[in-house]
Amino acid sequence: MKEKPKSLLEKIETVFNILAITHYTADWVPLIVSGGASEGDGSVYPTNLAMNIALYFLTYLGAIFFLILRWKKALYFISKDRIIITIVGIAIASITWSDDPPTTIKTLVSLIGTTIFGIYLGSRYSLKEQVRILGWTYLFILILSLLFIGGLPRYGIMGAIHSGAFRGIFTHKNLFGRFLALSMIVFLMFKTILPPKKTWIAQFCIGLILILLPLVRSTTSMINTGILLMALLAYQTFRFRYVIMVPAFLSLATLSGVLYYLYTYYSSLVFSSLGKDPSFSGRTDLWKYAWDMIEKQFWLGYGWGAFWRGLGGPSGYIIRMAQWQVPNSHNGWIDLWLDLGFVGVFAYAVGFAINLIRSLWLARYTTTLYGLWPLIYLTYTLISTLTETGLVARNSIFWVLYIAISITMAEPDLEENHRVEPKALESKP
Repeated sequence: MKEKPKSLLEKIETVFNILAITHYTADWVPLIVSGGASEGDGSVYPTNLAMNIALYFLTYLGAIFFLILRWKKALYFISKDRIIITIVGIAIASITWSDDPPTTIKTLVSLIGTTIFGIYLGSRYSLKEQVRILGWTYLFILILSLLFIGGLPRYGIMGAIHSGAFRGIFTHKNLFGRFLALSMIVFLMFKTILPPKKTWIAQFCIGLILILLPLVRSTTSMINTGILLMALLAYQTFRFRYVIMVPAFLSLATLSGVLYYLYTYYSSLVFSSLGKDPSFSGRTDLWKYAWDMIEKQFWLGYGWGAFWRGLGGPSGYIIRMAQWQVPNSHNGWIDLWLDLGFVGVFAYAVGFAINLIRSLWLARYTTTLYGLWPLIYLTYTLISTLTETGLVARNSIFWVLYIAISITMAEPDLEENHRVEPKALESKP
């Protein structure tokens, strides 16, 4: 059945979303403003990013405008998932105990704006439509990255200590690699949505990612890509009838346990073969220092955005111990704990558990590949935030997508996802 032609406003809205998600995903403005600065080249990172901030504000205003057009629908979806509002509410309340209230107030503006954009995406689009928008957006980012790598290598390829590593329209190779890992899954799902004559677009992007990943030189991104691909395959066992699903799941669980044992037992050998060290490039030391500071403000933290303020803030202890300018703990859970304490981490964990249960149910009672998107994204969130920040973050695509998925799963469109009744599912091989 042919889709209904889009109105002019809907076309404008689509373009807005592609550009907005591009801005949330890739830090292309800091890359250009810095003149293509690379880690270790002695360049001074620019502090005047007014254009970057202005563009984020445009996304906030655009989201508010489109939310107002459908305010009843937006309020309905928000009422179905109150954990997100609770987390933001805790962040707002942290002004009262913040180590630096002015900083907390300033950073709260962008957190609230980012949350509004995520709520807009989740209440406006179904899972299928979200994957479609991500597919076109990630294609746009890949094209721009290729142009930067091939035509503007000063910007698209890193120098100094990471000389030769591809970074596209990102400021660091690891950020580009993190994008590629998630985009691999997005394009696999995007392929099932596209018309048959256009599936080559997704296939081309998948091939391109396979070529780019080694050139990015991010071991973590390659490992995460492999984990996500295996997870995508494993999660499809949830759609088998119970007599097959249970042994299949137990077999996968056993295999995962064996691999984890081998990984922990031979971790030193594995990491040395990859040119890494078992401390995740010194991250475990940072986590130890961060825990020292967590114990001092265990329950409520230091206030939203008030911890990582260089040598002048509580982060000064970690920076002096690590002996380098640490920007964050490289762990999303630890950073959230430092900001909002155990209360904030507990609220997020409750919401994550609820979303995990919903995503498992959705994986079981749908047949489309994009019906697995929430479960895959939660898996990605779990593995990526173990070594990187971004669990709850302002101006972050990861927080935007988490909110969008949470809002949508509160009441998914099962008809669009081709719902399979339990009896039919039982008879399916």
